[in-house]
Amino acid sequence: MPTNPQQPASRASSILSAIEALPPLPAVALRVMEVAQNPKSSASDLALVVSSDPGLSGRLLRVVNSAAYRRAREVTSVQEALVTLGFVQARNMAISGAIAGAYAPDALNALFRIEVFWRHSIAVAFKAAELAGKSRRLDVPTAFTAGILHNMGRLAMFYADATALDQAIAACLARGETLEALEGELLGYDHAEVGGLLAKRWNLPADIQEAVARHHSAEPDDVTLAAVVSVADRFVTANGLQAGYIIPPAYGELRVPTPDFLQLSKQVDSLMELVKGSPAGVAA
Repeated sequence: MPTNPQQPASRASSILSAIEALPPLPAVALRVMEVAQNPKSSASDLALVVSSDPGLSGRLLRVVNSAAYRRAREVTSVQEALVTLGFVQARNMAISGAIAGAYAPDALNALFRIEVFWRHSIAVAFKAAELAGKSRRLDVPTAFTAGILHNMGRLAMFYADATALDQAIAACLARGETLEALEGELLGYDHAEVGGLLAKRWNLPADIQEAVARHHSAEPDDVTLAAVVSVADRFVTANGLQAGYIIPPAYGELRVPTPDFLQLSKQVDSLMELVKGSPAGVAA
């Protein structure tokens, strides 16, 4: 594991390796994002896209038919599932499921936890969408999408070298600091830069590219997509939900989440059923 910043050539090689290691976003995820960000799109448009992917549509139907929704009869069509959920919830589920479902967890990894990673990403997505709605100048579905994608650079780092990422997390825990604060020192490059390059490679909209690349450096008072994702990320992290790993509380420390975060956690729980693909019956 590197303990000092890498030389430029080595650093560039590491960034390229991370970008190449992460599989591309699936076509269905790109189509779902296009539909979600089009104000003229309807539930029928979304149903058509979701139905084109058996894995995504199957997971969506399992969630709708889980105990959380307590249906009197089984829902068998994607169109009916979307009506049951409501368009906004269905759109959020489709985006989350299409993106997160494409990247399977590594059960052997010790410290980087894929489920915690997606919980963080979804929490940031909900918070960013909430902040965008309050601004009245930003697109809410785009903010949700940017929130889901903001840490894809770290997922790429995991795919490129899971052992090095685990070692970096272990060092951060030992030093009592976050991985965000020490990533450059410990790994030689940072996830925001990798994520921005990934977003560019995937030809995502320019404002999403900027939000992914600058979610740790945007000015919080700016009315930009990058700013709302940055503020959302800080809120989620401050409440103890890190991007892919768990910081154990200090001895005797009692963590009390804010009421806002408790409500946010309930929203995240409902979407995590879809991401995991096996509903646990948690009430939304």
